Amino acid sequence: MIAIDNILEKIVSKKIEKKEALKFFEELPENEKSYLVSKLKAHLSSKVNPFDNNVSDKKEKVLKAVTELQLNEEHKNFIDQIAQKLEKLAPKSKENASECQTYFVDQRRTGGLKKALKCLQFQLTYSKGDGAYLYDIDGNKYIDIAGDNGVNLFGHQPSFIKEAITKRLEKGYPLVGYTEELAQVTKLFSELTGHERVLFTQSGTEAVMWAVRIARAATQKKKIVIFEGAYHGLSDAVLAAKDQFGNSIAMGLGMVQEFAEELIVLDYGNMEALNIIEDRAHEIAGILVEPVQSRNPSNQPIEFLKEVRKLTLEKNILLIMDEMITGFRASSGGVQELWKIKGDLATYGKVPAGGTPSGMIAGFTKYMNYVDGGAFDYDDDSMPSVKKTLMAGTHTRNPIKLAATLAILLEFKKRNSTSENKIDESNSDFLHELNEKTRHMCEELNSFFKTKNVPLIIEYFSSLFRFKFLDDPNGVVRELVFILMRMNGVETSPSGNCFLTLAHSEKDIKSIIRIIKKSIDTLLKQNFFYVDDSSQEDKLEEEIILKTFDNQFDDKEQEEELQKYDQIEKLRELIIADLNNFQEKGVTI
Repeated sequence: MIAIDNILEKIVSKKIEKKEALKFFEELPENEKSYLVSKLKAHLSSKVNPFDNNVSDKKEKVLKAVTELQLNEEHKNFIDQIAQKLEKLAPKSKENASECQTYFVDQRRTGGLKKALKCLQFQLTYSKGDGAYLYDIDGNKYIDIAGDNGVNLFGHQPSFIKEAITKRLEKGYPLVGYTEELAQVTKLFSELTGHERVLFTQSGTEAVMWAVRIARAATQKKKIVIFEGAYHGLSDAVLAAKDQFGNSIAMGLGMVQEFAEELIVLDYGNMEALNIIEDRAHEIAGILVEPVQSRNPSNQPIEFLKEVRKLTLEKNILLIMDEMITGFRASSGGVQELWKIKGDLATYGKVPAGGTPSGMIAGFTKYMNYVDGGAFDYDDDSMPSVKKTLMAGTHTRNPIKLAATLAILLEFKKRNSTSENKIDESNSDFLHELNEKTRHMCEELNSFFKTKNVPLIIEYFSSLFRFKFLDDPNGVVRELVFILMRMNGVETSPSGNCFLTLAHSEKDIKSIIRIIKKSIDTLLKQNFFYVDDSSQEDKLEEEIILKTFDNQFDDKEQEEELQKYDQIEKLRELIIADLNNFQEKGVTI
């Protein structure tokens, strides 16, 4: 379907003549026509903004971002000018980035790489991280909103973590036996998350991989449900995409199709997915879900997830809640506590590890027992009672990460107990305040984007926020915004996920807002956005959709189908209105 996707991109960006597009459409097989039509419907629907976040759905003076193919001499001259400035600003970083390429293999280095911007897209070399700030080897200071991909809730090297790690280093860090931190960490982790038992892994990817293995061991079934748009790490056991026919396919080179075929990829929040789960429950071992997807934080389908939980309880399916980012960030008990939806298993690894390499799996005793066989007494004839699955790892209980984790958990307990007022039973003041700061910042910026008519919004949940470029999501304008922010003193993440931390001051947040606005204004001034009359584009897309109806239905059927489509659109608009009202009332999570 790559050819169809290419034609689709040309249709929506008006790079193809109407006559040529219709001719191409007529020559397609029926199943491919349906695929193209569904994509065009989705594109037309997306023009009425599906997110709250204060973005207008009006089509007056719609601006579009210039694509890489549309760059003219004026644009190229501007890129050359800022390349020279960046060369002077961070010469040592650029030199080190070039030197590192020889021996260091960096999986992130080419993310977002654009040929036209290549001279600007080198990685900075940091000399220090402290609180809300990063410092590079050229002496530049940046406000950090990358947050080490969600690790740094407390900012860089907070004193309580630093002291805990230093004390542990002085004692040494034996890897095989137990150390005194272990009992404290596991007890406190269970108390704060509400889970019964916990184990440690060497990474977040490994935690998810093992959780899936536990689900298969406990149910003796094979299939795992995942949802499109979620990210669960890099294990083949959880990496698959969905093709236009709903089949699961391996996502890239070196990934085995046989692994993908054990996965069922569904649409998150789509109630029709519940029917598929129910129909295939006899073969589904577990449902793996990011309750709030880090790549789609505006999608928060609480009622859908409650229905999923009911189904899993009825059908002997484990619900695995991947709270790698939201755990200890949305609230002390994560999204599970906020939404009152408890998973059988849950995975963690960023905030509670304090920057040390780690992952955690927590859950009900009856499932966690599949790892170690269950508890027994050393002074009688009792033995492990459950047949075990295989798990191991040299660094699973590394004392350095246990010391860091214990320090963070104790800090959470202290802050929770000293909060003067509880916002509710699931969220203490210090996290609520941070989440509110994030909301206010994002709303101010979204209001600015709306005023400027730029095709950009910021989606957010708790203290996670993500820039979403609506018409060219991975294009040159996206990269230029981030480059200009960096040059003006704000460091973002190549993944797109950004975070406020407890170390960010009000002054820092004001600076972030000012610099983002300045970056957008600069690109507007340099004509990287342009006015686009989308009426012809819409007409072409709608004509293709209607032509499909002409081919497949008589007049009466066509009218009924169009009425049904209109009803769906009206329902969607009502849902959007409800979401807007929800946030306008000041509710935040």
